[in-house]
Amino acid sequence: MDIAKLQKGADAVLERLVNAMRGGSGEIHPQSLVCAVGSLAGYACQKDVRVMFMKKNHLTEDQIFTVMTDKQGRKLFFGDLLNEPLVNEKLSVWSMIGGAVKQRGGTLPDVNDIFRYISYTAGGEQFGRPRACQVGESMTDYLGRLWLPLAEVANHYAEDGELHIVFGIALQKAVFTAGGSMNVTEAARIAMESAVSMSKVDYNSIHVN
Repeated sequence: MDIAKLQKGADAVLERLVNAMRGGSGEIHPQSLVCAVGSLAGYACQKDVRVMFMKKNHLTEDQIFTVMTDKQGRKLFFGDLLNEPLVNEKLSVWSMIGGAVKQRGGTLPDVNDIFRYISYTAGGEQFGRPRACQVGESMTDYLGRLWLPLAEVANHYAEDGELHIVFGIALQKAVFTAGGSMNVTEAARIAMESAVSMSKVDYNSIHVN
């Protein structure tokens, strides 16, 4: 694993994302930034699991995920393999968020509460929107609009199974930056809610406007 290369990839992703999200005033809404990057980091976890277990080991979707279907017929994915890059690995998305919070001298949000909330809202009207927060677009809108162009950038730097690290490092930088203008614990909560939520979606069900 080439950490320096992955960090360069994160910088490239974040630079392109920031340029895409700048408003007319040239400023970026910090909550929207961490929501967008968090959504991408979360889906990157699912993408990496698919590559490592379906593409390389020829397992089926049902063998690696617990698959649920919501009222609209959209699939949602759960399971231990998905939680590894999200929270359990040394370079998990959660560990990256924690690094930003530590740098700001803040307190981590309750990750178990975040997982409970996402499980409770999955497939419902509140799914895909962070709690007590206004953001420019929903998580699925960010994912649908940004995933393909930014994954193309990230793939220049990441080997198989490393996309979540590139986007996780980008998220760490986004949370740290947001922590300069808002409560860093709140920024971390929004980031992780976005990541956990979008780790579960079926990308093929997202309609890009």
